[in-house]
Amino acid sequence: MKKNKSERPSFSERYERLRLRQKLFHADLKKSAERRHELLLQNTAKTRAEAKKLAKKIAFGIKYTYALGGRLRNEIVGMLTVYNFGAAVFLHKKRRIRFDENDERLYLNIYRPLRAKKQGRQKVFVYIHGGGWMGGWPESREAFTTRIAAAGYFVASIYYGEAPRYAHPKMIENIYRAFGWLKEHADELNIDMSAVFVGGESAGAHLAAMAGCISSDPEYAAKFDLDERAKDQKIAGLVLNCGVYDLEAVIASGFKRGGIYTQAYCGGTPVSELSEEKKREVSPIYWLNANFPPTFAISAENDKLALLTFDLVDKLRKLGVPVTHFHGEGRFAVHAFAITMALKESRRAMRSIRAFLASL
Repeated sequence: MKKNKSERPSFSERYERLRLRQKLFHADLKKSAERRHELLLQNTAKTRAEAKKLAKKIAFGIKYTYALGGRLRNEIVGMLTVYNFGAAVFLHKKRRIRFDENDERLYLNIYRPLRAKKQGRQKVFVYIHGGGWMGGWPESREAFTTRIAAAGYFVASIYYGEAPRYAHPKMIENIYRAFGWLKEHADELNIDMSAVFVGGESAGAHLAAMAGCISSDPEYAAKFDLDERAKDQKIAGLVLNCGVYDLEAVIASGFKRGGIYTQAYCGGTPVSELSEEKKREVSPIYWLNANFPPTFAISAENDKLALLTFDLVDKLRKLGVPVTHFHGEGRFAVHAFAITMALKESRRAMRSIRAFLASL
């Protein structure tokens, strides 16, 4: 039987449950780490350090190849089945538009309502796909992006490159090149680039949150080589679906292949081996501020990364940033569930997203 809203756990109750789940996971992890340390102490050979370094490199290659295969399989199966189920029709679509003349691999797809050009400058919604930073395509997110377009927005869905080829900070810099291309062609496209909406799921939400931090914190923006045309791009609002906001917390969560995903994003270096400064740089949770854009944040009941969204929402509320939190419930409320319109809970999320965008 469906629960009444009054019977559903409060934000603080859900937050505490997620903390407890992670605490139990940590206890098991600590036991395993202590046992491994004891075994390593038994080997005192001088070549151990070099051997470990080589072993890490080999292990990363093997794990990366395995994880990439899984990501590609998921993307292909998803695109052929649920990912694009329920996509909106009667739209103008144009795919694989190159936005960087120096890199033919990078492109964006655009979606807009019919006759949109005749109705004045359109508001822009930029979408950043997920896929563990090492996979994902704009074409496999069209159930989501076309529904946004059908609500009256010009949608640009960006392919920004994959890890480790485009390791940090290349992805976010590529996204700003796409912003620059859109600004340069704003008159031709009849779009309003004065302030854009930005959304994404999972790794894409991580990059969208980074853009939010760049747009609201000059100190953070100065860390990146941003396109001159777009370095001051304003962001009107963010839609963050089951995002990653703290890379160390991904590993602590027990999320499947979280270690290899984050390692790939960092160019092959495990997050634990980054400098403290770099750990902060790759994690937008440290750069949230009172000027951060209004945010619609989605979490899911059956997602090991849900705590990261609760942490984000909690911090934004304390900063006074307008934030709407949508917590997906039920059996199918899994990681990044809201990208597919095949689910009732996803369609409920979409209605709330449209209302959020319309309110800004």
